[in-house]
Amino acid sequence: MTRIIPNPEVIAWAMERVRKEPRDFIGISKCAEQWVTGEKVPTVKQMQKLAGKTHVPLAYFYDDTVPSMSLQIPDYRTTYSGSAEEPSPELYDTINLMQSRQDWLSAYLEDSGNEPVSFMGTCAGDRDAKRAVSMIRSILSLEDGWARFLKADETVRLLRRKIESTGVYTCAGSFFHHGSRPYDVNEFRGFVLADDYAPIIFLNTQDARSAQLFTLVHEFAHLLFNETGVDDMVYEMPEKEDLCDSVAAEVLVPASLVFTFFDQAPTEEAVASLRKATKASEIVCLRRAHELGCIARDDFFRIYGAYKRRLEDIGSAKQKQTDRGPSYYIVQKSMLGDLFADTVFEGVKSECLLFSDAYRLTDMNASSFKKFYAEGGRYL
Repeated sequence: MTRIIPNPEVIAWAMERVRKEPRDFIGISKCAEQWVTGEKVPTVKQMQKLAGKTHVPLAYFYDDTVPSMSLQIPDYRTTYSGSAEEPSPELYDTINLMQSRQDWLSAYLEDSGNEPVSFMGTCAGDRDAKRAVSMIRSILSLEDGWARFLKADETVRLLRRKIESTGVYTCAGSFFHHGSRPYDVNEFRGFVLADDYAPIIFLNTQDARSAQLFTLVHEFAHLLFNETGVDDMVYEMPEKEDLCDSVAAEVLVPASLVFTFFDQAPTEEAVASLRKATKASEIVCLRRAHELGCIARDDFFRIYGAYKRRLEDIGSAKQKQTDRGPSYYIVQKSMLGDLFADTVFEGVKSECLLFSDAYRLTDMNASSFKKFYAEGGRYL
């Protein structure tokens, strides 16, 4: 039932959803703290501003009950401190955007006579990690040491291209909607949406490049098992185990390389060489060495402790950076992914996709949309 005045419980829920206190909204009104108690009633104009600040549709504030905006897809996370039932507005809205892209892509590709992605769900029956590892190496043409002579950012870009060449769409970003709403890497590292025609992997680029590399392979492994879900990538401590973690670790840091480097050098030197050859994170290399018996448990935890302290120092340094970052169109190119951008262009040119729908799917306005393609020499 629709109310005449806003529901104080919904107002309190909306503020809490963006992890803010009522006092954080005094810029809208000095009475914001009294809205949640019902002592004061906000005006429609104030409610419109609050809706914009909390990313909640205005109509929801006038409902009798608090809305349910729980996670739309299965949750594979294990370390996120927040409630799995209440994702951040950024994660929730990004999943919605990716699902709308997938709905259009899947129908468009099928109607256009495309074949389904051949490897989707091929390991779902037996859930065999070794078979999945072998398939990923074959599908993506990943030889041992393939990342040895690449920089970290080049490795991520190359892996995205390899994945997209198989028909899997990869989208990546650090913010939702043009830099105004940053993703929290502590909430999620990535998610995957399985589909026979248009599987999508989303990558949170707030994360370190080595972690992005792991996330890409981990999410690709989920597709072999025909799984949709959001992940936090917890491949850290020896007692934690997950099938897709194991697959990603063996794909990126093959046992053969681990044995080779640890046979040739002391532990710290071997780990450094392994990182250089694979571009995997130090913890993934350490974990692999421990699993394969190349590092004793005590040594693992000693080196792991030093690694965590270095991460904390790096995190503090990053907070002080003021780099403006890449241009809008470079960010959009990463957020869309080459394959999705190409498919949208093809859809618009063939008049199978309306411009208005293309703007919605790409989260761009008309001017930005046309300039985006013009930057790449394609004109609409």
